Amino acid sequence: MTNSKDTLTIESANFAPRLYGIGILVVGIIAAGIYFVGCFNNADLQRDMQTWQEKLNLVAESRTAQVTGWVSDNFKEMRALADNPSLQLYITELQMAKAADAKAPKPPESSGEVSQKTYLRNLLLFTAQRAGFSVQAPATASIPANIDKGNKSGLAIIDNNNNVVISTVITPATRDIMLDHVKQSAAGQEGLIDIRKNKDGAAYIGFVVPVFSLQGDRTAASQIGRLVGIRMLDNTFFNLLKHPGVTEKTLETVLLRANGDKVEYLSPLQDGSMPLDKILPLDANKLDAAKLMQSDGSFVSELKDYRDKTVLATSRQIAGTPWTLEVKIDRGEAMAASNQRRTSLGAFFFMIIMFIVLMVVAVWWWAHSKRSLALSNYFKKLASKSQAQEQLLGLVANHQPEPIYIVDGKHAVQFANARAASDVNMSAESITGKSLRDIRGAALADQIIEQCDLVMKSGQVAYHVERVEQNAKEKVIRSLYVPLDHIPLVTLPEKTPGVLIVEQDLSEIVHEREQRLSTQRQLIETLVTLVDKRDPFAANHSQLVSQVAYEIAVEMELDNVTVDTTRIAGTLMNIGKIVVPTELLTKTGALSQEEKRVIHDSITAAADLLKGISFDGPVAETLRQWQEKWDGTGPLGLKGEAILVSARIIAVANAFIGMISPRSWRTAIPIESANKFLLEQVDVHFDRRVVVAMINFVENHSGRAWINKILEGHKDLA
Repeated sequence: MTNSKDTLTIESANFAPRLYGIGILVVGIIAAGIYFVGCFNNADLQRDMQTWQEKLNLVAESRTAQVTGWVSDNFKEMRALADNPSLQLYITELQMAKAADAKAPKPPESSGEVSQKTYLRNLLLFTAQRAGFSVQAPATASIPANIDKGNKSGLAIIDNNNNVVISTVITPATRDIMLDHVKQSAAGQEGLIDIRKNKDGAAYIGFVVPVFSLQGDRTAASQIGRLVGIRMLDNTFFNLLKHPGVTEKTLETVLLRANGDKVEYLSPLQDGSMPLDKILPLDANKLDAAKLMQSDGSFVSELKDYRDKTVLATSRQIAGTPWTLEVKIDRGEAMAASNQRRTSLGAFFFMIIMFIVLMVVAVWWWAHSKRSLALSNYFKKLASKSQAQEQLLGLVANHQPEPIYIVDGKHAVQFANARAASDVNMSAESITGKSLRDIRGAALADQIIEQCDLVMKSGQVAYHVERVEQNAKEKVIRSLYVPLDHIPLVTLPEKTPGVLIVEQDLSEIVHEREQRLSTQRQLIETLVTLVDKRDPFAANHSQLVSQVAYEIAVEMELDNVTVDTTRIAGTLMNIGKIVVPTELLTKTGALSQEEKRVIHDSITAAADLLKGISFDGPVAETLRQWQEKWDGTGPLGLKGEAILVSARIIAVANAFIGMISPRSWRTAIPIESANKFLLEQVDVHFDRRVVVAMINFVENHSGRAWINKILEGHKDLA
C-alpha cells in the first residue's frame, strides 16, 4: 500500500537538499559580492594612495628646491664677497702690515690701515644686511655706523691663525661660535655650520667660505683667510617649508637630521615644538621619519609620526647638507573623502547584493510555494488513496481466521483485525492505541513484548510457540513476528516502526501429534519388552544403546528430528529378533553358520518390519544402515558421509555398550579399553566425529558416572 506519509517523507528529503542548495547559492552570492567589493575598494584605495604619493612628491620636490636654493644662495653671497678683489687686496695688506709690526715696536695705526678696515667693515655690513646676516635696516636709512651690540648674526673675516681680522658688530658668544667652527673646518674648502642652538637656546646656521690671495690659485696654500657668516634661523627660512595653496590642516613639511641612534627635528612642528626640541629614537619599524631617512624618496602609509598618528609621508635629501626633508599628512585626513566614497560605494554594492539575494530567494520561494500547492493537492489525493488502501487492508485482514494485529515501538496496538478484537472482547476501533498489557494481561503481554523487542532489534522475522491457558483449556499458539520499518497507517503522524503479529492456534495439530507420539512410544516399549523377554541375555541392551546414542547426538548439536530418530532407532535396533526362534536366542552352545545367518538376517528384518510405520525421521533406514562401516566394507557398501549420521551414531553406541556390558562368556571391558578400541577403529569402522563426541561425553560431561549408574541399575535385570 502506498502511504502518503512515505511520499511526504521523500518530498521532505528532496526539499532539504534544495533548501541547502539555495542557501549555498545565497552564501555564494554574498561571498562573491563581498570579495568583489573588497577588490574594488582595495584598488580604489591603491589609486588614492598613488594620488597622494604623487601630491606629496610634488610638495617634497618644491620644498626641497626652495631649501636647497636658500642654502645655495647663502653660499653664493659669501663667495661673491670672498672673491671681491678689494677685500682680497686689503686683507693681504693688513696681514703684511701686521707681520712688519711684529718685527718692530708697534706704532699707532696709520690712516691707510684705518681706511682699509673701515672699507672692509662697511663691505661686511652691506653684505650682512642684504644677505640676512644682521638686523635689516629700513630701506631709506644709510649704512649705520654702529649695529646693535645684541646682534647674534653677523659676518667676520678670520685669518689663517684663527684671529678675527674684521667683523660686523656681533656678540662675544657669536664670535666664539665662529672661531670654534673655523678651527674644525678644512683649509681651502667651503663648509656648512649645521643648525645648532646657542647659549640662549636660539637656532642658528653658518657658512664658511675660504678667501684666497688676489694673484694665487684656489688651493689651501693660497688661502689668506676665511669668511664666516652666522645667522639666526627665523620665519624667513622656515616659511620655505610651507607649500603655497595647501589647505590640508595636517599637511606638514619638516627637516630631519640623524644624530647617532636618534632623530632630530630641525624645524618647528605642529604640536608646538621649536627647532631641535623634538628628539626621538631612530626606530624604522615604528617611526615614519626613521624609515624615510633610510631610503630617500620612499613612501610610507602605515607608520606613525612624532605625534603617534598614522601618516602618509615621503622624503627628499637636501643636497650639501645632512638634512632630510619630510612631507607628511595624517592618513585620516588624507583618506577621509576617499574612505567616505568607498563606504558609500560599499553600501551601494551591498544593497545591490541584498537585492539580488532577495530576488533569488523570492523566485525560489515563489517556485517552492507553487510546487508546495501542487504537492498539497497531490498529497490530498494520495491520502485519500492511502485511506482506501488501508480500508482494503482491514477488509482483507478481517476475513482471516487468525488474529492479526500491529504494535508500535511503545507496545501500543495500532491495528487489529476483527478476530484479534473479538478474542479480547473489544471492537477494532476501541482496541487501537491501547497497550498490550491493557489488552492481553501482564503475563502474556510480557512474552509478546519480549519477542517484539527482539525482532525489532534484529530486523529478522521470528516464530514463537507458547502454551497458554484459555477458558480452562491449554492452547498451543504459534506467533509470527514481522518487523516493520514503519507502520503503513495514515493515522500515525510520522514514520513509526512496529511489528506485525499473526497468531495461529496449533492446539489440535499439536495434541494430535502428541497423541500419535504417545501411542508410538507405547508400541515401541511393548515391542522392546517382547524382544527382551525372548532374549534374556541381551535384555535392556537396546535401551542402553538408545540412551547413549541420544547423548552422542546431543553432544554433536544435531537437530531435534535427527536426535529423536537416533533415540528411536537405538531402541528398536533389536526388533528383528521377533522372527528368530526362541530356542535359537536362548541357545548356550556354539551357533552353526546357518544359525548365525538367521541372527544376522534379523537385523535387516528390523528395517523391513518398520518401513511401513510413519516416523518424523528415517528410523527404518537408520536400522538398515547402522552395520555399515566408514571405509565402505559394510554389507551395503555405503561409505563415509553416504551413511546416515544416525546410523553412524548407533554403530558407535552399540559397540561401546556391547564392550562395557558383561556377557555369559566374558566379563565387562573397562570404559578406557572400550574408548581405546573405538579410537583405533576411527576412519575404518567408525566416524571420527561420532567417536570424539562419544568420548567427550563420557570423560568431560559426567558420562562415566551416568553410564556406571545405568549399568548398576541393569545388573539385576540381566
